[in-house]
Amino acid sequence: MSTLISYAQNFEDIMLWRALSQVEDGCYVDVGAQSPDVDSVSRLFYEHGWRGVHVEPTPHYAGQLRAQRPDEVVLQMAVGERAGILTFFEIEGTGLSTGESLIAAEHRASGFQVNELRVPLVTLDTVLEQVGDRDVHWLKIDVEGAEKQVIDGWQQTARRPWLLVIESTRPLTAEQSHHEWEPAVLAKGYTFAYFDGLNRFYVSEEHPELMPSLAVPPNVFDDFSLSSSSTLCAQVNLAYQALERRGVDEANALHGQIQALHTDADAVRHELQAQLDAARAERDLLEAQIARNDLQHAAMVDGMVMAHNQSLAEFQRLVSQEALALQAELASRTDEAEAGRHTAHKWWLAHEELRRQIQQIHSSRSWQLTRPLRAVRRRLSSGVLTGLKRIVRPVAVHAVRTVFAIPGLKRALKPLIARVPFLYTRLHSVAMQEQLFDQERSNRPPLEGREHDRTTLHMDKRARGVFEDLQRARKEGKAA
Repeated sequence: MSTLISYAQNFEDIMLWRALSQVEDGCYVDVGAQSPDVDSVSRLFYEHGWRGVHVEPTPHYAGQLRAQRPDEVVLQMAVGERAGILTFFEIEGTGLSTGESLIAAEHRASGFQVNELRVPLVTLDTVLEQVGDRDVHWLKIDVEGAEKQVIDGWQQTARRPWLLVIESTRPLTAEQSHHEWEPAVLAKGYTFAYFDGLNRFYVSEEHPELMPSLAVPPNVFDDFSLSSSSTLCAQVNLAYQALERRGVDEANALHGQIQALHTDADAVRHELQAQLDAARAERDLLEAQIARNDLQHAAMVDGMVMAHNQSLAEFQRLVSQEALALQAELASRTDEAEAGRHTAHKWWLAHEELRRQIQQIHSSRSWQLTRPLRAVRRRLSSGVLTGLKRIVRPVAVHAVRTVFAIPGLKRALKPLIARVPFLYTRLHSVAMQEQLFDQERSNRPPLEGREHDRTTLHMDKRARGVFEDLQRARKEGKAA
């Protein structure tokens, strides 16, 4: 896989890298650097450990360079023939900003918005001195028509970059303009090596060994890839952005559907909660009434016990009076009395067994757990249940249709709903009635056993345990 990515506008970085890849920790000077990423000649070298000096008068791009290249020198100024103050013409968001008023007027006439700035002006001698004692391995000059002024300011310093890359066409045209400044470059000991249609490359006479590496344009043997910001990738980037926007739109639509489902579910939950609160209030009222009835019943029982005791005393008196008379008759009916005793004992045993079974049922956990359910069931009228079903069913049908329309949502919700067998079975029944899946799947048994018919009572595990306890007690009573 290629380790090189070209970020430059016209593969200038690939040409320079072919010539200078053997240099480690090299140094460069980029006059007219613009962005640290888009159309950047220096980024490839920066990623391989090189450092240098950037000259960029535009505040926006100078700020980006300082933020992303904190270990490099960034000069927010222009370069010219002499030091001073320059009226600079900024065209935001482009690489067309210039110090030439005539070129700025052409851009303004073409519809560009041009802003005028006052920026410091230094010479190329001053810029080259910023690298200290290090060699400058390449110098790039891209100043939108002011190349001659930059080169004329290169007079006093003895520093000679190994390679020069100078933009040599008028802005936004293929018209070459190197005849204005090339004689001065050649006079400084440089030899023309290569023209890429936009820039001219020059080699210092101290490094003639670099000439062969600039003999041919970038090609497959340079083993490089294009960056995502390359103009050659514009159609790919547009297609990717359209696909990304489509994915975002679909995700937003799905999110809206889920939100609507949540809203419907919240409405149902609030309605059910209101019904439950009403049932609880009615249960509390019934419990209070039962408590009052218990007190009245206790008073009644006490009165009955007192009356019974009085009756018993009277009965005992009468029994005592007739005891003598009955002894004779009792003696004659001993056999009959014995048979009656056996019969009474049998019924007493049956009574005790039934009482024991009832006590077991009343003391079972299932009976205690279902006590509130029985109370609520007795108090709820058929009209309330019918009204509740009429409210819930349309919402349930809408929710099930929405889930079936979104396979991913169906797969995500099914394990969660399956944890509540009652709810799962009800939703399964709704789906069958609405014919939301084929006959083969409609015949599949729902979770937690078979359904004998649509009137079958569906219970969760706790209610099913209570029901089985009651059935077991009933069978034991019959067996006895």
